[in-house]
Amino acid sequence: MLPDLSGEEICVEIRKKSRVPIIMLTAKIEESDLLTGLNIGADDYITKPFSLKELYARIEAVLRRSSDDLVPLYNKTSFNHGDLEVEFESHTVKKKRVEINLTPHEFKLLAALIKYPNRVFTREDLIKAAFGDEFEGYDRTVDSHIKNLRQKIESDPRSPVYILTIFGIGYKFGGALNEV
Repeated sequence: MLPDLSGEEICVEIRKKSRVPIIMLTAKIEESDLLTGLNIGADDYITKPFSLKELYARIEAVLRRSSDDLVPLYNKTSFNHGDLEVEFESHTVKKKRVEINLTPHEFKLLAALIKYPNRVFTREDLIKAAFGDEFEGYDRTVDSHIKNLRQKIESDPRSPVYILTIFGIGYKFGGALNEV
């Protein structure tokens, strides 16, 4: 039992802004409590007492399930006061409310960057996040896709605000999220 907010309230607040994996560790053993926890956004629910081996196995399972998912927190996201809009289910991207066409590779790269907006990706990390193990090509191919993507989504590709180069490391997403 937490002093100021309940675990359920904390879970709800986290889910409003993040997909971070959540495992509830609780003394509440009723089925209704378990169902409530899972329905409000917990990825797993463990009742006390539990073994550390079980906890470790459940953490590993939750991380395995969450690490490859390129679906962001919201199906539709808007950045910089509507300047850039992305709808993930329909693979639609709009710049200043005008739809732009991205190749499948460009869309996957953009989706990977948006899912982890503060993460700096090396080329190899970005390939793995966007394309997985089936990518066959050179890591420098990412640079070409990023250049083309910038031409399509940036107002000034020479001074990008969405896809930022972190010199000597790689790339990161820099757009300011607006909830849609």
